[in-house]
Amino acid sequence: MLCYNIIRSIPDSALDCLLMPAVNCELRTRVDPVEPKTFWINPYGVHFGLLKVSDMVRVDEQGKRVGGADQPINTAGFIIHSVLHQRRPDIHAACHVHSPCGRAWSTFGRGIDMLNQDSCMFYNDLSVYPAFGGVVFSNEEGHHIADALGPTNRNLIMQNHGLLTAGGTVAEAAAFFIALERACQTQLLVESAIAPGTRGGNAGIKKTLVDDVAAAYTKRGTGSPEAMYMQFKPEYEMILKESGGDFLE
Repeated sequence: MLCYNIIRSIPDSALDCLLMPAVNCELRTRVDPVEPKTFWINPYGVHFGLLKVSDMVRVDEQGKRVGGADQPINTAGFIIHSVLHQRRPDIHAACHVHSPCGRAWSTFGRGIDMLNQDSCMFYNDLSVYPAFGGVVFSNEEGHHIADALGPTNRNLIMQNHGLLTAGGTVAEAAAFFIALERACQTQLLVESAIAPGTRGGNAGIKKTLVDDVAAAYTKRGTGSPEAMYMQFKPEYEMILKESGGDFLE
């Protein structure tokens, strides 16, 4: 069941469509408790919409293939995710996709505002990595990203890059990714509605934010590991029905 969840956590559901190059998507999970120092990762150059269980690659902490499909992996994705797993033993799965809204919002190097109930899933659980050093090919950059995520947060906006979400389960990491992509979309819509020179901006319309007390309360109810599992479950079931389960091969 582990690989099944990996395969369909991000495809088609991150944006309700996946129109991005396959090489810009990484999904990874720790094999724990079977072999806690090995990981499953999607192969390089296989579109998420075509990805199957038999395509997944199992690697060790150095990125060496130890099982699964005999295919290359995305080195940059491996470096980012492997350091996170080493630094954060509570993280068992991570998603990193160059999705349109996340990629667009990341150019500002800002977190998201507590605009509504869905935004509150990320209250005190979202970091920003305010740098872009090119494609990641060194462990040092992986450690910088882990430093930005911090000791407890599970979600990260990587400036000029995209989104990274993590969790104790594949379902949690995937649900956070879907929600963060949509939150970035909402943020972009709101900012464009009140930008200088627009009708909203000229009318002096201002954002009204959820206050800290209400945001913290909402986070506890909608952004817990249990809540994120329930967020992901119907997405997975819908994809399973629509695809006929071909990804299980």
